[in-house]
Amino acid sequence: MMKKMNKKGFTLIELLAIIVILAIIAVITVPIILNIIENAREGARKNSVIGYGKAVELAYTQDLYNKNISATTTVTGASTNVVIDGTTTPLKVDYEGDKVECTTAVITSGKLELTSCKVAGSTETYNYKNGKACKSGDNSCTLN
Repeated sequence: MMKKMNKKGFTLIELLAIIVILAIIAVITVPIILNIIENAREGARKNSVIGYGKAVELAYTQDLYNKNISATTTVTGASTNVVIDGTTTPLKVDYEGDKVECTTAVITSGKLELTSCKVAGSTETYNYKNGKACKSGDNSCTLN
């Protein structure tokens, strides 16, 4: 009398088929996930530039109110120095976000424009104007 063999587990072909299916899913999803992560980082960098721009605007407004002055102001670099009517004066900017450094910032008629801003950890540069931020050289981003 022959014993009946119980078949338990998977065959090698079945395991290979599952591995191939998982590899195909990984090949499809990994680039999508990496793109989502990069878009999130891009948004965070833009928000850092916007936050810094708002902090500079607030500091300028507070300084203007405290000194009761009216002038076209130029802020040079990421420093807190402000040139008002040709005189450099310190401007205290309280900003607790990522470190943002801008090569030029100009305040004209109370409106701020930051150019070539870099956020810590990124090589991309951004511009800020009228509460908006976009990558430098991005023609699709209109800063009216």
